[in-house]
Amino acid sequence: MTDTYVLAGRHRLHGAVLDLVRTWGPTDPDRIARRLRRDLRDASVDADAVRDVVAVSTVLVPLPDGRVGHSLTLLEGAVLTHRARTPLGGRTDLWVGCGLQPLLSLTAFGPLPLADGSGEVTRSEEHDVLVGPPGWLPDVGRHELVGLRVVGGALRAEAVDPAELPGPEREAEVRGLLSEIYLRHADPTYCGAADPAQLARAVSVALLVDPELFHQPLPPLEELLHNPLQRGVDVGHWRAVAVGSQVETEGFWLDGMPVALAVELRRRARCYGMDEAQFVVALLGTLAWRTPFAEDMEPWSHWLPERAPVAGVAGG
Repeated sequence: MTDTYVLAGRHRLHGAVLDLVRTWGPTDPDRIARRLRRDLRDASVDADAVRDVVAVSTVLVPLPDGRVGHSLTLLEGAVLTHRARTPLGGRTDLWVGCGLQPLLSLTAFGPLPLADGSGEVTRSEEHDVLVGPPGWLPDVGRHELVGLRVVGGALRAEAVDPAELPGPEREAEVRGLLSEIYLRHADPTYCGAADPAQLARAVSVALLVDPELFHQPLPPLEELLHNPLQRGVDVGHWRAVAVGSQVETEGFWLDGMPVALAVELRRRARCYGMDEAQFVVALLGTLAWRTPFAEDMEPWSHWLPERAPVAGVAGG
């Protein structure tokens, strides 16, 4: 019940902050908080609460001057590319991957208009699919590139000629910048493929560094950043190998943990490069006067202290 209440409150606050930033443009957190205390009738909303929801948002961006911005504004003039999985002629649905994650994140909060005024692009609730009116997609073949460019806050789909791509030197520069940002803030315990939320945030930060970063078409992000985006898979593999090599372990579920405590345990686990289970094992081991880590657990008998000699009986 507590988890649901907290998440619902954060979602409500995030939506309210997003609405104000879309209306006002880049805005100071204090001004946002003052307005939302009145609109939401919630005295607990302050500038720190606003910064907290911005920090985990995929569409709100903390700007260098402290204001809160919107990722759509940063994407103005940018084109993100996607390699078509099937011929697009006559289709209205574009099945995408993480290369268009910034646009997927935006359309999760509402449709984006098309630059030619022919309609809107929405996101499917079931799949990572962008859907628009008939004719919104260019007639490109399988494995060819389509680009989605942001123009005046609206989308324009266009075919991308491979000859337009900048070449290895520029691609290496962009890859280096995006990889540095993505990995700097990546969750070290994340064991999936690409982390969609982190990728969206990394693109926004990269656009703060270089606003014209994507003004020229580049290869799709999942190709440009293949190694960083797949890093979590490798981490997960070796953690699974470590767990599988343990001699004896037991598992249990823990219910009723306060949300604040769970958040703090998760935060501290990340600081040590562990997942939550590893960190809890380390804490429990410390309380038992031992510090075993999940990757280096010996048979349980090795944990037992040496027995002291029985006292009180004299030999003779």
